[in-house]
Amino acid sequence: MPNLPPVLGKLNQFLHLHWKIILIVVTFELVIIIGTAYFTYVLSSHAACETDKFTSSAIQTSTVSTFKETTTTSDISATTRPVTTSSTQAPPNNLTCSVGFLLINGKCWQLLTWGDYRSNVDYDCWGKGGSTLLTIRNQQENDALVNFVSDIYYENFWLGLVCKGNTTSSCIWDKFSGTAEGYDNFAPGHPNVTIGECVTINTRGSRVGQWESCSCNVYMYFVCELPPTINDNNCYNNYNNHCYLRYDKDKAYSIADAQKFCKTKCANVVSINSANENRYVQSIYYIKDGYITLGAAVLDRDDIYWLDGSTSTYNNIRNYNNGTCAEMLLSWDTGYWTTTECSSNGWFLCKRPAGIECLN
Repeated sequence: MPNLPPVLGKLNQFLHLHWKIILIVVTFELVIIIGTAYFTYVLSSHAACETDKFTSSAIQTSTVSTFKETTTTSDISATTRPVTTSSTQAPPNNLTCSVGFLLINGKCWQLLTWGDYRSNVDYDCWGKGGSTLLTIRNQQENDALVNFVSDIYYENFWLGLVCKGNTTSSCIWDKFSGTAEGYDNFAPGHPNVTIGECVTINTRGSRVGQWESCSCNVYMYFVCELPPTINDNNCYNNYNNHCYLRYDKDKAYSIADAQKFCKTKCANVVSINSANENRYVQSIYYIKDGYITLGAAVLDRDDIYWLDGSTSTYNNIRNYNNGTCAEMLLSWDTGYWTTTECSSNGWFLCKRPAGIECLN
């Protein structure tokens, strides 16, 4: 029998080793489609099931040295059986911000009135819901920022921008979320990496609103930023229109069992589609070490299939070992992914659209 091309060979090996996981995913999708039709027909005789209610008093996120010491109050039964699930969507224009953040010009901002080095304020923002330093993508946002801090008698604030050269295309917004090439408001003679790679915005004086290069090792005030999200009273970890349900109290589960459980919550094992989302997921745990299972099938280092069907737009695989599933290192300064055997057990995070009401 002739040898298969490399790509087909890998696909054949993947299907042979993990047909059970694929079968579970396909089966659940079919069940959901059938269940949706069923509930449309008999909705008047069925009551909505309560979604798990998450409150700040119910879930405690502990700063500990090992993953096994984290605590939650969510329970997983070892005999959980799959159920048909459906959901109702949230109403449009129902956007909100996390506690402490204000909705300003379509973004969530929080002003921090203490000065620190650039690297330290990045960590401070991460500790506030996985946020980043603020980004400015157009003149309207630039003006909004100046107005937002107008009551603070301080002339310069950090931007979430780092320049590796003296062109706007070499200036990268945190975390790898684009360059300043599309819009910038640099003062004449800037960016200038001879002065420094970090960037500040002037909020007072003759250069109000203009950006300047600066050493990263000076003290500046700062503003943290999160994307707005759909309001969801039954979701404690709510980010960018998605709800993240944390399960790590009991024994660890294989990805197949984790996906089976998440489906009962109208969710999937977590997918990660940007560096900022990767940062947010780390902030949910706020620990120094540990791993969680990702809802991914890895055909190759650059070929990832997410169980929720989302497009693979972000990849943080650093250790490509044997195995075609993936897990994420939770340490805040890395968040790297590594491949692992799909039969291995781990703790996990379910992800569903925010604002939905889960029905069964």
